[in-house]
Amino acid sequence: MIRAVGVTRANAPEASVTLDIEADLKQQHVTIKELHIDRAYLTSHWVKQRTSDLVIICKAWKVRNGKLFDKNAFVLDWETHLIRCPNGVSLPFHEGGIVHFPKHECDACPIRSQCTTSKNSRSISIHPDESLLVELRQRQTTVAGRAKLRERVSVEHSLAHIGQWQTDQSRYIGLRKNLFDLRRMAVVHNLHVLARMSHITPQQFSILSASQSN
Repeated sequence: MIRAVGVTRANAPEASVTLDIEADLKQQHVTIKELHIDRAYLTSHWVKQRTSDLVIICKAWKVRNGKLFDKNAFVLDWETHLIRCPNGVSLPFHEGGIVHFPKHECDACPIRSQCTTSKNSRSISIHPDESLLVELRQRQTTVAGRAKLRERVSVEHSLAHIGQWQTDQSRYIGLRKNLFDLRRMAVVHNLHVLARMSHITPQQFSILSASQSN
């Protein structure tokens, strides 16, 4: 069931809507324990200001580097904050920085051809939220982790249904009116969900419909 929705201006980042959604959820006394999001919301305040008890469920970006070693071939030690290359060379790192391996080490490396084509040396960019991305990548390699990701399918179906009824264009001018319209569509979706539940009788459905209309 949909508890809160939000609308942003066309030129605003998607993740900026989470502040308004959080305010709606607080009014409903809802506490978030698991956050199932797509990658656009990794920059949201929910993720940036997350507490240790909030679980982020999101499909991480794939790490690619052609036929050469990608970032997954490098070991990140979060206790010592050292990154180790496939040849065993370790250097300190920090999130949001770039690690440049020494040129003399890369020149003498027996597996250099598998790692870099640079004339200088191999470098690795560390994302500002690299620890979370590593966690997401590791989780999606497990059966349980992939099962968790599939739970979002029902959310996507709900959004698709609302989008089909509402179309892809704003019906009104201004955020306030369009937020009201989106909430109206969310109520319609919830009523459809209730109607599909076997334990909801036609009479109960009529009562629920009347209460939602009011």
